[in-house]
Amino acid sequence: MSTTKRAGVAAFEDTLRDFWATRPVRPRFGGKVGGVSAAIGLRYGIDPILVRVAFVLAAIYGGAGVVLYLLGWLLFPKEGDPVPGGPKPKPEPTSSTLAVILVLLLIPSVFWLTSSPSIIGLAVGLGAFYLVHRTYGDRNVAPPAAAPTTTPVPDATPAGENTWVYPGAESTSKTEQQTPPAWDPLGAAPFAWDLPEPGEPEPPEPKRPPRRWITWVTLVLAAFAGGLTGSLGAPLYVSLAIALGVLGVGMLLGSFLRGGRGLIVAAVPLAAVAMLASALPASTFGGSVGDQQIRPAALSGLAPDYQLSAGTVTLDLRDMQIADGESASSATSVGVGDIVVRLPRDVDATVRCKAELGDVQCLNQTSSGGTADQTTTDLGPDGPGGGQLTLDLRVGVGSVEVTRD
Repeated sequence: MSTTKRAGVAAFEDTLRDFWATRPVRPRFGGKVGGVSAAIGLRYGIDPILVRVAFVLAAIYGGAGVVLYLLGWLLFPKEGDPVPGGPKPKPEPTSSTLAVILVLLLIPSVFWLTSSPSIIGLAVGLGAFYLVHRTYGDRNVAPPAAAPTTTPVPDATPAGENTWVYPGAESTSKTEQQTPPAWDPLGAAPFAWDLPEPGEPEPPEPKRPPRRWITWVTLVLAAFAGGLTGSLGAPLYVSLAIALGVLGVGMLLGSFLRGGRGLIVAAVPLAAVAMLASALPASTFGGSVGDQQIRPAALSGLAPDYQLSAGTVTLDLRDMQIADGESASSATSVGVGDIVVRLPRDVDATVRCKAELGDVQCLNQTSSGGTADQTTTDLGPDGPGGGQLTLDLRVGVGSVEVTRD
């Protein structure tokens, strides 16, 4: 092994030892769940809110945030009970009962990390924590206790000799009388005449103004990155994930530069929308945005496919005539919104209605909640005959309603 590699390994080991010796302490007050985020924020001078957001984002994408939080809860000691008038209490290790519970929670959480994003998220989280300690490990560390100093005892006053001197009187002793300090002009405390003059109080450290430019620059970069990814043909959830990643980098930098807290307002709803978009089929987000009113008068006016990213599609087929023996089919998909269909009176219809999240009223069948899916065949009031119509109606978030007059 070369000298450079040995030095690198030694530095890595030193950083780990220093981290363990000065690891964050979970405070008794200020924590939301286990106090892990508050402990990290107090130890390294980072806003605890940003640490909590980082844990939440890591938990959403792969579940690595859950494992990291449980590890911190298990390994970080807790602040001890304060003693009135006594020294600062020593940190207390995690109790045995709580440690057993955390280990039982960690076992299924670790087995949950089977996908590539979760493993990458765990590695990135540990690496980021290592770099934070390597760079800011000297913050908020108690200095080593100094050796106690002994105050020299003054020479004892010779027995029978009185050294007390009233203010204004001449001293009769061999010791020269000292001038009282300015803070005691009347000489009421002769024993303190040899104390130095009190110094001027140090001016308070000026507060640095918040760096609001971090928020605006990060928002612009996130919008540009998400829009560029979408223009290149990436799915919606990928574009949102790219934008969310840019916001995460901005919050991480802002935690060290004392800025960027406004990014939390944008990151939380964006993470929710990205999570929802990743759970929905990409095909539901094709097309434009708005409302569409479609009322074909003949079979030739019915398009094989209608797509809308957000809005309402109203498909009114009551004027359309289908002769016996003829058949027609059409599909409609809406990302976020509603699909409303009005069927002709005497046409035999086979309709599939599906909503990833929402309500479905498919002729005489209804359902709601997550993945509402209904398929029904209705021959109309006249029974079989009158042509055959097949419809496939899908909505990501919203409702599907099919009725017959």
